[in-house]
Amino acid sequence: MLIVDDEPGALKALKYLLDWESYGFEVAGEAANGREALDRLAEDEFSLIVTDIRMPGIDGLELIRRVRELSGIPILVMSGFEEFEYVKACLKFGIKDYLLKPVAEEDLGRLLQDVREDLNRVRKLNRQLYHGMKAMRDQVLRQWASGAMRTQDAEERFRLTELPLDPSRHAACCLLVEMDFMDETDVFLTDGTIQVLRFAVRNIMEEIVGDGGCVFELTDQRFGILLYEERDRLTAEDVLSVADGVQVHVTRYAKVSVTIGIGDIVWPASSIPRSFAVAEKMLDRKFFAGGNAVIWKATFDEETPGEGTRELQPLLDAVACADEKQVHLLLKRQMERFAAGGARPAQVRSYMLELFVNLFHLLMKEGVRAESLFRDGGGSLAALEAKTISQLFAYAQTKCTEAIALRAASQSPQPVTTVEAIKRIVDAEYGSGTISLKAISEQIYMNPAYLGQLFKSAEGMSFNDYLLRVRMEKAKELLRKTDKKVLEVAMDVGYRELNWFYKKFKEYTGVSTSEFRAVK
Repeated sequence: MLIVDDEPGALKALKYLLDWESYGFEVAGEAANGREALDRLAEDEFSLIVTDIRMPGIDGLELIRRVRELSGIPILVMSGFEEFEYVKACLKFGIKDYLLKPVAEEDLGRLLQDVREDLNRVRKLNRQLYHGMKAMRDQVLRQWASGAMRTQDAEERFRLTELPLDPSRHAACCLLVEMDFMDETDVFLTDGTIQVLRFAVRNIMEEIVGDGGCVFELTDQRFGILLYEERDRLTAEDVLSVADGVQVHVTRYAKVSVTIGIGDIVWPASSIPRSFAVAEKMLDRKFFAGGNAVIWKATFDEETPGEGTRELQPLLDAVACADEKQVHLLLKRQMERFAAGGARPAQVRSYMLELFVNLFHLLMKEGVRAESLFRDGGGSLAALEAKTISQLFAYAQTKCTEAIALRAASQSPQPVTTVEAIKRIVDAEYGSGTISLKAISEQIYMNPAYLGQLFKSAEGMSFNDYLLRVRMEKAKELLRKTDKKVLEVAMDVGYRELNWFYKKFKEYTGVSTSEFRAVK
């Protein structure tokens, strides 16, 4: 609070009139007149002003008028004058109250409690508005960047969320940031710890991006970064600088690593879905490049000869048809094209990585488990760099042959779709506290973000919502049909923290566990 009074004795008396801190306030500034008060307000932020009326120079009324032009800060007036015109003028400017000196301690204490409650309500509302605005902006950017929302619809929401992005004027680039700790250590982390880490990672990214873009949430383990700038002012160096800054500072301050996929710079920004798609494609290579990496086109030099790219689908078709001779022939032709065209090693590696990613997808779609396909270290980028072109193509021949053998050895009487496979795993393992989309993705060798999108498209709900439904329905059944303690039920359905289970159950059913059991 700021105290304003031209009488030193009055200032001192007011400071010691009561225990301000017990009411949640601290005397953080003093001023002898309105001019000094305005100077202090320009330098510092205050939650409350307590002022006299009659003062030399800028008096209390003029001070209140000027403050009200800029701020709605609560103001208490303490004056030795009971003139109605003063009271009327002060009330016109929306002061909290007009007290006559000498002020009784109980009257001032009561007013301070009211002011504090008002301030808390305003702060709570501001937090709700901020988080609501943030959630709305996340949703808009997520849908727009992925191509699920038209630009003209997104522009209207940009204005609502005060995002200064002009899709027709700005250039833009999308980066996707995946938290590596979700890959390996999530089994050791509680939900609360994971949320704290995600919050920390996002805050660090927002600090680095600053006014040049915005961060938005995609999944539990993945964020998007949208960078935008005037045309020709957004460069590859700018984008890489942001990506490197995110990687270094997240590792240093949040103590976790992230992998970043960088999309193309596009103009106008309305073409952002193209950049988003490239960023997703870059993250698909995380399996081969390893985590804690910045992956962009130059990493793999994707400018492979056009004929080679067209040759990839026939090769995959040959694998699907179990035609080993055709596989051998197509790989031989491709190697000859690369050799004749003087392809750089990076181009050959890029082709191989694309082939391996597609082999994985081919097996996953058919429900074939491929644990052994790359156990020999072939998934390592370093291993690929160490090979000659003939060795690489011989290796590719081996992987294609193994993929054919794995498909043939599959015992499934009929193809099992990826979504069905996920649901079967959930039904079998919902009681495990370690089940997650990432853990399942490792079993069926699929990128977890892509897996989440596939599941939501097929089921109309996210994986987490589906897992919650399975767990809650099982919990309802156990509460209704058994006499198990709530803690036992929570453990049975995969919750290791009872309070978290209580919260989720109440959110899902609308009643507490005891209320639910009471009406069974």
